[in-house]
Amino acid sequence: MKKITAVLLVLFVAVSVFAGGKSDSAAGSSWDWLVNGDKDNGGTSTINMTEETLEGLPGYSFKGNITNKYEYGFVNVKLMPDPATLEQLKKAKAISFRFLGDGDAYAVKITTSDVKDYAYFEYRFDTVEGQPKTVIVPVDYFMQPSWGKQVAGKVNTGLAEFIEFQTTRNGAPGPFEFKIWDFRVHTNGVPTEKQVAPKGGAKAAAAPAAPKGIGGDLGAFSLDLRDNFQYGDGYQGVLADKRLFNGHKIVPGEKYTLKITYTTSRDLEDIVLIGLVDTTPAASYWKALSWVGDEGMAEVPKSKAGEKVSATIKFTTVAQATGVSGSANALVFLTKGAGNKGVANSGKMKAVTLNFSEFVFTEDK
Repeated sequence: MKKITAVLLVLFVAVSVFAGGKSDSAAGSSWDWLVNGDKDNGGTSTINMTEETLEGLPGYSFKGNITNKYEYGFVNVKLMPDPATLEQLKKAKAISFRFLGDGDAYAVKITTSDVKDYAYFEYRFDTVEGQPKTVIVPVDYFMQPSWGKQVAGKVNTGLAEFIEFQTTRNGAPGPFEFKIWDFRVHTNGVPTEKQVAPKGGAKAAAAPAAPKGIGGDLGAFSLDLRDNFQYGDGYQGVLADKRLFNGHKIVPGEKYTLKITYTTSRDLEDIVLIGLVDTTPAASYWKALSWVGDEGMAEVPKSKAGEKVSATIKFTTVAQATGVSGSANALVFLTKGAGNKGVANSGKMKAVTLNFSEFVFTEDK
């Protein structure tokens, strides 16, 4: 995760969220819900918000697409408190909410005025597509990401400004969809799940069912391979589209076929290397799943700008993914180039775009 500059607010909706049940959550809380993408970073990621009734309570559905035009493409949702609600947040011992995700991991953050580089205190949680979950987060569970300047051991809620939800795919492109409702601030202690359990009413609408089987035809799209000399010796693009595996978790010994046709935006300096990889925090952001060491990645010959390249590639997995999210079961595309290894943005050539006209990923039975 890298530093993120300020982003443009593109949608504003006001909503009152109130406590229920026997927990000590603050009643009458009022929040303005806002959504934004990475436009101010030069990105094109999108997010749309729709109001719904979920389990008999007001809630919101969020849907859009992450792109990697901005290298660390993202979208987020901000919950801006009114003055009275902000005072409740400053006294918070925990927060809770209901969440329906799409199989990816998400982060909830308490933004505080002492953090100046956007490395806000956050808590990451996993989701299972189609399964609503109650998330209870004691404030002591919020931690700063390692890439930011550490300001304190624990979050100082007395300096709280607002709540934020954010995708955690770190630029991996593809669609997303999630829902949030029953958001509560708890000021007298950490509640049990029973205390914040849904109290009847209509059940949350399930997320669309994942297609049967693994893979399919992703159609035409583009993938940017960006300067990666800080960590490697070339350019890299990660495709974490959940349609590749439809909620399946890679294990060793599986066999897959990828059929692709593409052109490049500039002449390549070297061949293209392709492999399956886990890019989640649980995998320390990089775990090879279909090759070992420096050997075993699939190779496609280098090409000139605009030249059509077609290839059929076979993968055999050698390691297990850490989860079922798209980021844990992803395809990485690499190409080497001239630059200073270990130095960010030192490549002698610009980032290169692979423009796919054919992309079919299937499991070998």
